[in-house]
Amino acid sequence: MEPNESILQKLLDIQSTLKVEKGTYNKFGEFYYRSKEDILEAAKPMCHERGLTLICDDEVRCLDNGWVYVTTTVTLTDVLTGECVTAKASAREPESKPKMDSSQVSGSAASYAGKRALGNLFALDDTKDADGYEENPNTKKNRQHGNPPASGQPFIGACTACGIQYQFESPEQAANCACQCGNRVFEAV
Repeated sequence: MEPNESILQKLLDIQSTLKVEKGTYNKFGEFYYRSKEDILEAAKPMCHERGLTLICDDEVRCLDNGWVYVTTTVTLTDVLTGECVTAKASAREPESKPKMDSSQVSGSAASYAGKRALGNLFALDDTKDADGYEENPNTKKNRQHGNPPASGQPFIGACTACGIQYQFESPEQAANCACQCGNRVFEAV
């Protein structure tokens, strides 16, 4: 590390070396993912070595339509110069989440928003797969490839980015929806 490196040079160095594996398995969704905690555990020592602090700050907003969004702002600050770089990401709380109380629902949205903001800041690469979604071979076998359900027919659709499954009343409804991760593409399962 050069003594007069700018914060962007330090960030570039971290982005080129930071790797965070998707080592946690979600049995319900049947996919691997990296968590906010995984990213922080890998990034904090690298930031410390370069004289940088890393702060995650959450803001909760309730829209007029009743949806609650959590926006995480990640700020990377050079302790010597005060230079800052920020990244933001938002996640919507689901309407309901079985087996979770309201604080857990808010916490999961905050964790997801933080993970996305950290991933944006550190340019974490998701080229290996779409957010860790690895399709269950049984589901893959039963999929109607290229044959979406008939118009007006209910079906279960999986988000192509994160694998979360939703019940849709029709393909038209699915075309007008977005997953909590922000993706708008679903495949019938």
